[in-house]
Amino acid sequence: MDRIGEYLVRRLVGEGGMGKVYEAEERLSRRRVALKVLRPELGRSEQGRQMFLNEMTILAHLDHPNIVRSLACNEVDGELVMTLEFLEGETLRARLARGRLPWTEAVAVAADVAAALTAAHGQEPPIVHRDLKPENLMIVPGGRVKVMDFGIGKVLQAIRRGTTQSVGTLQYMSPEQIDAAPIDHRSDLYSLGLVLYEALAGQPPFASESPRDLLNQQCTAPPPPLPEDVRAGLPRGVERVLLRMLAKSPVDRPASAQEVLTALEPFVTAGDGAAPALAPTGGAAMPIAPQHTPSGSRPDLAVAAPRLDTIALVDRASGPRQVGTGRAIAIVIALCVATAAATYAVRSRWSTGPASAPTPTVERAAR
Repeated sequence: MDRIGEYLVRRLVGEGGMGKVYEAEERLSRRRVALKVLRPELGRSEQGRQMFLNEMTILAHLDHPNIVRSLACNEVDGELVMTLEFLEGETLRARLARGRLPWTEAVAVAADVAAALTAAHGQEPPIVHRDLKPENLMIVPGGRVKVMDFGIGKVLQAIRRGTTQSVGTLQYMSPEQIDAAPIDHRSDLYSLGLVLYEALAGQPPFASESPRDLLNQQCTAPPPPLPEDVRAGLPRGVERVLLRMLAKSPVDRPASAQEVLTALEPFVTAGDGAAPALAPTGGAAMPIAPQHTPSGSRPDLAVAAPRLDTIALVDRASGPRQVGTGRAIAIVIALCVATAAATYAVRSRWSTGPASAPTPTVERAAR
């Protein structure tokens, strides 16, 4: 069995642009972990190496139920290694390969990501993801979404400073990233808008075989309308916040991830209790102990209340109202009493006219 430092490597889980991810076991505690071994070029410069250690130290203190926890960072035989909590589930990319999500589930994903961004952007200094995409969103048992790879984008940004190469995945980059302009937390909100659009529509809003054309679309083209069958059932409040996140200028987007979360939470509550299709059926690894749900946060989808979506709420409010038997009897008795009282009042009025004013018929008879 191979070893990386104090960890026994079980198997290779995956490989990407950042490096390789292994399932491993801590030698003494026998705790299962995920090891991300970053590519050698990330550690070639002292500046890049120090940036990695600094960023991972910040992430090690960022404990949030929607963020993959960083347990440690080390240098082993000249390689930079991140030790992460081990998750079992599938990425949003794997889930979307089976088709688009119902709007209730898509909104639940976006709300979880917005909660993670709220925590990260609230750090001092703020932690901006820079590479938010379906591949970096892990769906774990119970339906909760965990955001992966926080901080790596900042490391790459520092290492590649002075070059024209942007950090991030082109399909999910904000216009300011493409233009190599200064970025802040609102860049992540644009990427979240792209992810939410794709989850709803089943395809990203901007696509092209030509990278140049794709860049132009991301920077200048308005997002195409969602498919009609999606819009027919989608609450307008969700569509509004989606379009705001996809604004080309950062100043036209929501001011913060907390604002996005506040806007989406009512719809998550309305859609809670849907069959947890978000719950993974297998796929990419990364077991996880049950997470404590902080006070005021949304519970896992697996334990949600019976489904009652927004449209159903409106329909129920405008439909015929049900009246109980006891209440109906009471209403009938009250109506009968009111009718009898009115009849008695009318008869009394006619029988008590003035005595000095005989009718003309009586006068004629007397004559």
